[in-house]
Amino acid sequence: MTHDDLVARAARLVPRLRERARETETLRRLPDETVGELRASGLLDLFKPRSHGGHQASLRTAFEVGTQLARGCGSTSWIVSQLNLALWMACALPEGVREEILRQPDSSILFALLGRGSAERVAGGYKINGVWPFCSGSHHITWIGLGLPVEDGRGGAAPAFFIVPASALEILDDWHVSGFCGTCSNSTAAHDLFVPDRRVAPVSTVFSGELLSPDLTGSPYRCPIVQGIVVTAASCALGMAQAAIEVFKAQTEGRGISFTLYEKKAEAPVTHLLLSEAAMKVRAADLLLHAAVEDLERRAAGAGATDVELLIRIRTEVAFAIHLCREAVETLFGASGGSALSLSNAIQRIARDARAICQHAAYCLPTNLEAHGRVMLGLSPNLSFV
Repeated sequence: MTHDDLVARAARLVPRLRERARETETLRRLPDETVGELRASGLLDLFKPRSHGGHQASLRTAFEVGTQLARGCGSTSWIVSQLNLALWMACALPEGVREEILRQPDSSILFALLGRGSAERVAGGYKINGVWPFCSGSHHITWIGLGLPVEDGRGGAAPAFFIVPASALEILDDWHVSGFCGTCSNSTAAHDLFVPDRRVAPVSTVFSGELLSPDLTGSPYRCPIVQGIVVTAASCALGMAQAAIEVFKAQTEGRGISFTLYEKKAEAPVTHLLLSEAAMKVRAADLLLHAAVEDLERRAAGAGATDVELLIRIRTEVAFAIHLCREAVETLFGASGGSALSLSNAIQRIARDARAICQHAAYCLPTNLEAHGRVMLGLSPNLSFV
């Protein structure tokens, strides 16, 4: 299936995703109908290798799919991006567990790095206990990779992923939030769970891609994985901002501006100014994000050097673009009047979701700006993952 085919499939889902967006928030997960349509459309197998029934799609394809889906529902787009990105990471696991995951029809996985817990060495593996927050898509997966530190054999500790069936974990009912409500980013908990050695992989090994199969060439598999993750997931912000413009334009028709002499909102200069300002910010974000995708795809194809300053610049451009999208949405929400507060009005949900994505640590703008400024002056970026 081609790039255009997959993007068109995502676009065709937009009307139905919009219809279910409020239900998705109420459920705090994706409706079964949405999951079924995503699977039937093949949009949950973008980064699964062709050898295992997937599309082996490019970073650009996943970005465009995420953008289209976000025009319908931000939570749906976020989950689809997260599950596809996790399939890419699964391709970098040791062969045994990699095959165990990928050979299953409709298999899905997510990775949770920031856990609070312990891994005790026992015969044949580890016994793990802990809690892992922000497990986006927790209700829609078959596997999960849980991050915990393990002894590195040199007197220290290094983070490792413990790959376990999702059914072995407890999903905590703690995802009660104001934005991205439908992402089911619940915490998950493990209680004295045995994990055999074959299902344990150093985080550094996964992020380096050193165990990738030789037939997985080009984008996304040979892209720097941290940058690939942050830019693909950022497609959600762009699609939501584009949707906000669509919604705002539709809602100006046949309306005036209260307490003014403007009987037609569409004829008021303030409407023109605010709409154009928002559109320019979304356009700027679009250009930044697509430039980041192109930079990464060139590197995956072996063109150009990949140095720390480039990697940090890409991360910063992505964070900057996401905040431009949020600002655009906030402008349109503010210009939408009191009716925008209704839960039936899509623009209030988009505004809450746009704020939510900006709260993600990877998109914290001051952190990224500091890191970029540091490397511009020859200093280390002071980040856990470059």
